Amino acid sequence: MKETKETKVLILIGATLCILAIIAGVNSSRDKKILPHIWYVEKGFEDHWARILREAEPPESFSEIRVWDGHEAPAESGILIAAKPRQSPEKVTVYYRLSYNLEYEGAIVLALDPWMVFRKHTDPELTADRVYGNGRDGVLLIPGKDPASVRAWTARLNEDNVFAANIFTRGAQTYNWQDVFYRLMGSETAWVYAPLSAIRRYPNFRKSILTAAPFPDKDTNRRSLQAALLWAVPFGAPEEQKKMEKTIAWLKQPQTQTVIADNLEWIPADPYGKPYDPVSLKAHRNWLTTEYIYEVNE
Repeated sequence: MKETKETKVLILIGATLCILAIIAGVNSSRDKKILPHIWYVEKGFEDHWARILREAEPPESFSEIRVWDGHEAPAESGILIAAKPRQSPEKVTVYYRLSYNLEYEGAIVLALDPWMVFRKHTDPELTADRVYGNGRDGVLLIPGKDPASVRAWTARLNEDNVFAANIFTRGAQTYNWQDVFYRLMGSETAWVYAPLSAIRRYPNFRKSILTAAPFPDKDTNRRSLQAALLWAVPFGAPEEQKKMEKTIAWLKQPQTQTVIADNLEWIPADPYGKPYDPVSLKAHRNWLTTEYIYEVNE
């Protein structure tokens, strides 16, 4: 009988705690202000953004998430989340000191997927002479079947046919990412120019032996950084944008950008954001010290 009473007391206490937790949750939801604004999210990022909003908890809720097709500017007030918020006729868009300013023409950079030269930490860095000169030591890899990689090298070499330069390993034009990683992780000296996200997605525990450096620029050996960028662009009249100040400030916080970056397998733009792993930390440091950033437009 004694055990039955104790059991009933424990059940009653547990039920009471559950009810209190539910009430607290309801009150918290009620306290969070719902604004009549819209998250416009570029197609392909909508699932990521819904998950980010759940994990990072913005101070205010917007009325909806609306998928943006990239053609027309949003008609109602809100915030656009996009990798390509503006259409450009240029093949390449360059941003000077973006890692210092963290904004460009009213757009806030949230996270980026930087293209770096990845290698085993025991291998030497890729030099400009190896790319543009007579150096032929080591193996330069490219997944020739990946259009984004070919475009990245086209921008670097300023040539329409990057394979005509004869700087890549034999057969690279037919390589996919699996072929590239097989050779990159082998015993030979090898480099691959790739986005950080490709390394993050590579399911091999030995990838911790990889490190990264920016691409060596021609002649001057200066360093620039190609990257895909995720932007936040407020839309609406000034008085409407003022109502979104708390949310805009939330987007700029390093904690928020860390959640964004981790969901995309990128790195946060803010200097105080936390990169996911050592190679991401290396990429983050390169981003913070690079003179200019550029995007390759499709």
